[in-house]
Amino acid sequence: MCDQDADPNELCSALALRDVGFAVGYNVLYEMAKSFFTGTEQATERGRKLLNYMKHYLSLHVSIVKENWALLVEEALDVTGTAPMESCFRNSSQYESVIKGIDKLLRREIAAEVVEFFADRKSLVRTSRDALKDQLDARPGVKTILASASEEAIADLLRTDIIVGRTMLLGHLRREFPKNSPESLGVVARLLLQSPKYRASRAMTRADLYLAWRCATRGSIRGDLPDDTFHVVSASYCDVFVTTEADQADIALHAVEGIETLVFNQDENISDGLLNSIQTGSAVQSGL
Repeated sequence: MCDQDADPNELCSALALRDVGFAVGYNVLYEMAKSFFTGTEQATERGRKLLNYMKHYLSLHVSIVKENWALLVEEALDVTGTAPMESCFRNSSQYESVIKGIDKLLRREIAAEVVEFFADRKSLVRTSRDALKDQLDARPGVKTILASASEEAIADLLRTDIIVGRTMLLGHLRREFPKNSPESLGVVARLLLQSPKYRASRAMTRADLYLAWRCATRGSIRGDLPDDTFHVVSASYCDVFVTTEADQADIALHAVEGIETLVFNQDENISDGLLNSIQTGSAVQSGL
């Protein structure tokens, strides 16, 4: 929409008339910001253009979905009765910190911890891809089940509670709760997957399983697919997921329950297409 010069005020106002609100996934902001860390001036200018455009939406107080790891932590604390889940969206102080971070990037004030964050994130994507293959290799029975599933059968398979699903969620939980025992976190994983209330945990697990199926049937997965799942999981608490990436739409179709996915071609007018796709009075939250 930035390249199409879509007017943020007009678009948000038109959506509001349809009882629809925008929600920006944190991964969208990450994708824009990482342009500053590629080492080329062209990429930096691209990132600058995108973030300046995004600031117009943030000035309209468009919701920002919390990071996926934060959603997982809140769901885990909620399901164990440790602390109630607050909201899937960033609160006012967290929102303000995003705006300050964007302003610093635009001024080229890049702290060492920011550089470390982007390096860690790149490593996480690579680790996620490698861990997926390792988990399949360690469980040949599960790999065989996944490899034998057809495209039509995968949706039903994803709804079954097979061990690899809980194991994959357990891996995410162990990263966020390193002091807890695998046994206790295994119980948490089971509780999270039993309840449709915990949408991020379920989407995270189903997305991992879907990627595992693709890996089992094709022998490997593209390096950017784990990153695509981050976008999809971010939309798990929304009603509509909007993207221009076919792979993201495909992952959303298999991984996120009860959500509509709108995928647009870069050549079509996205804001017009979005408004035409969402009926008046639909009362949904649209995730980007």
